[in-house]
Amino acid sequence: MGLAMSILYLTEQQATVSKEGGRLIIKKEGAVAHTVHLFKLEQVVLFGNIYLTPAAIRHLLREGIDTAFMTRQGRYLGRLQAALGKNILLRREQFRKMEDGNFCLKTARSIVKGKLANLRTVLMRLNRERENIELEGQILALRNLMPKIYEGDSLDALRGYEGRGSAIYFEGFSRGFLEEQFAFPGRVRRPPTDPINALLSLGYTLLLNQVIAAVNLVGFDPYFGSLHSVDYGRPSLALDLMEEWRPIIVDTLVLSVFNLKALLPSDFEEKMPMATEKEPRVLVGEREEEEESLTASETAGKSKPAVVLTESGFRKFIAQYERKMSQKVQYHLTGDQLTYRDCIREQVRHFARYLKGEETEYQPMPLR
Repeated sequence: MGLAMSILYLTEQQATVSKEGGRLIIKKEGAVAHTVHLFKLEQVVLFGNIYLTPAAIRHLLREGIDTAFMTRQGRYLGRLQAALGKNILLRREQFRKMEDGNFCLKTARSIVKGKLANLRTVLMRLNRERENIELEGQILALRNLMPKIYEGDSLDALRGYEGRGSAIYFEGFSRGFLEEQFAFPGRVRRPPTDPINALLSLGYTLLLNQVIAAVNLVGFDPYFGSLHSVDYGRPSLALDLMEEWRPIIVDTLVLSVFNLKALLPSDFEEKMPMATEKEPRVLVGEREEEEESLTASETAGKSKPAVVLTESGFRKFIAQYERKMSQKVQYHLTGDQLTYRDCIREQVRHFARYLKGEETEYQPMPLR
């Protein structure tokens, strides 16, 4: 179990969560393992086989406490859904604007531009801080790619530029790890076959969960976006609004976790993936269009065991992730010092103002 700020993470398998008075009681084998005061609790995230009593479910729904369910290894399954948000006017405007091809193209351009700029900033940081890392080629390639997003006259073209930018970026990202025992072969998702990919996948899933919570809070439908195509079960809008945050939050976190030795080889283990545990394509925040063109390393990875965190390693990473989310930075639109979690919420509110025509463009959060 972990409690960070107002987010409760539950990882103890076969535990039961009940409500008594103003507290949640977490029991394991009939004995009380933890108690958590409900005051100011914002979100509960459950990993694996954890049971909620009816009284606990009623309270979480009644109080609007976002409750997300993950597999034991951190793949997103779903969340408790209270009564649908009352902001029907916002959702109606969302549906109207997302059917407008020109609006979607303009929006997707802003999203891709913001992501590419942040990818480039990560590489520029690495190039400044490390000797002989030689990332000038990738940095220049990303800079040259950015103007092309204004030449693309379709969403498919923009998706192609975003995919190319990600490929260039990961070539440079792979050189940022100091420890030789943590090699990064490139992005391998289904399943991750090395510790770096394991943390990237888990980090993206945790981030997606946070963005979905913010999107629901503001009153959007998370399934209707622009850059990520609309498909059954794909939270396209949440994936769109997540793109700018991936390098800012997850990629920089994974670099620091390994380079500062917050996680060690002993925090990982191999596990043969079961057929029922196949990772849904969308849930690590990567588009189906990309995954249909698997690289050679990804194809090879399908027959290999998955590399996953041990239970203690999992708790360590959750603590590092929450420390990152609680870090205060300057929010670019107001200059206020906000946590990353609050910045995500403010960006979703900014997107709502943009969608309603109150602001002329969507401005992604820059990595400084």
